[in-house]
Amino acid sequence: MKKFNLAALPLAVAGIVASNSAFAGTQACFEVYKGADALAVAAFDTNYAAAACIAEADRLAAGAADLEPTAEAAIAYELTGDLDVDFDALDGVDTDLHIVYIPTTDIPSGTLITMTITGATFANNADIIHLVQDEDGAGAGTTFAAVASTDGAVDGENTITFLTKAGVTITAGTRLALSQVSTGAVSTAIEPISINILNEGCTDPSSSQTVTIQANSAVTDGGTGFSIAGAASTAQLVADISPQFVTFSGSTSIEEEVNAESTDSEGAAIVARTEFVYDASATLADRFTVNASQVLSIAGFADRAPLLDQSIALDADDHLITRFVTSADPGATVEAGIYNSMTAASGVLAAQIDVETGTTFGTIAQSTADATAYLTEATDLFTAVAGTQAEAAPAALAGSVYNDVWYVLENTDPGVGVMNFNYTHTPEYTLELDTAGELDHCVQERTIHDIGVNGAVLKVPYTFDTNNNFVRITNEHNEEAEITLDIFDESGNQATSIAVGNVGEHASVVLRANELIDLAQAAGYMGVGDRHTMTFTVTAPRDSVHGVSVQAIPGGVDRVMPVLDQNVWTQ
Repeated sequence: MKKFNLAALPLAVAGIVASNSAFAGTQACFEVYKGADALAVAAFDTNYAAAACIAEADRLAAGAADLEPTAEAAIAYELTGDLDVDFDALDGVDTDLHIVYIPTTDIPSGTLITMTITGATFANNADIIHLVQDEDGAGAGTTFAAVASTDGAVDGENTITFLTKAGVTITAGTRLALSQVSTGAVSTAIEPISINILNEGCTDPSSSQTVTIQANSAVTDGGTGFSIAGAASTAQLVADISPQFVTFSGSTSIEEEVNAESTDSEGAAIVARTEFVYDASATLADRFTVNASQVLSIAGFADRAPLLDQSIALDADDHLITRFVTSADPGATVEAGIYNSMTAASGVLAAQIDVETGTTFGTIAQSTADATAYLTEATDLFTAVAGTQAEAAPAALAGSVYNDVWYVLENTDPGVGVMNFNYTHTPEYTLELDTAGELDHCVQERTIHDIGVNGAVLKVPYTFDTNNNFVRITNEHNEEAEITLDIFDESGNQATSIAVGNVGEHASVVLRANELIDLAQAAGYMGVGDRHTMTFTVTAPRDSVHGVSVQAIPGGVDRVMPVLDQNVWTQ
């Protein structure tokens, strides 16, 4: 083994090794915690006696054998477009946060201690920071003085270097607070440092960031001597940065159906496709998602301000910009609405929120480019309105200000307006914050409705106005089914939900093109020409309904073509 040559070491370090080897620790530690204004440094007059750091999970309180549990700053990500954070007023008013550095080996004078902060830069410290220690062992009432100060630039940097004072040896275990002032009569006069957090882009649900501080190295003799292991640390958490606002929490796609029958669940006569399928005697849970004219999707909006030291107070200039987009046309009378309250006993919604001030319902488009951008007041969405339906935050959002909102597809002309089906509703939205430097939320989209029909859909892309063209529909179900017709011509004229008749159980029916066109024209269809496209809705299970389109050729072979179900061929 190579013999250790004490004489070869710089004199200051050799003295430490010779006389204080019992205090030669393996790593430096940090304590980070916050409290009320004029916060005293915990156990400032007590040296930490261990050679290594107590694990975070095992910390109880600052002392000779323990470290103060970490209580980091909590900051809204939306604030960090260019945010100055003064740890002497962490909440912008009167909360202090101390960063305390604890080497576990003596550090002689003339040592360079290098520290790096990640996720931020030092800022507004008058370009100097001090490491201050207790001077008289009197605890909170103690006088304090700097034993090291930064050497070189500070503000705008993320790595800084401290130079220990001449004639001063920092004893192992000393609690050294980072301070903007170098001396004071009481430790409550220590002025914590300041940083700047600068992020670009937008805030999304996964946006997160931490600010950490680490003592990289401590080298004696002005940086040319011996590295002190007990003065270097691992990264210590200083601040946690996470989104303040959560939108559409817990929202899922609600699958419901348009009622293509001419009666509702109670047997009352209705116009086909003017209501959704619902059961007035259904369980309460069912009423939470559908009624005759509405399909409901619940969405949680959470403001995590109570969990943060720095947060945003929403005002009238902040909006959720929403575009309502469906994969197919839902029907002229189907629009998007927002409600802020529900009666639990009935599932009836109340406290409707304007999609934009002065606009009750939002129109729906089939592409983002064609959709109207509605500016919904953010204060309405994040503010609960009293109702009998309980609105409890999920565990992940416990402690936040939480509000449930119901986004609905609504037939705004109930019992009259004919609705379409086989589409999804996927709003596109972003939270826009008006104040400069605040980071808007990234554009997101969420499928919240999936609308089908209580039957089979048979599409006949080509029919000709003649008795020789007909459609044969077979019903293998054990109940009679109703048939309705949608039709359009080659000039854009169309009509929907025309009652054609019924097809019995385990039976077939033949529908001739010329008779169907006459029936449609009697119902108001303005189609012209001989060629038309037809869609039949049959109120029986999809797999039990079949159809063919036939063109009878006098003296020849009939042309028979299977009818497409929702334009999807399956083998």
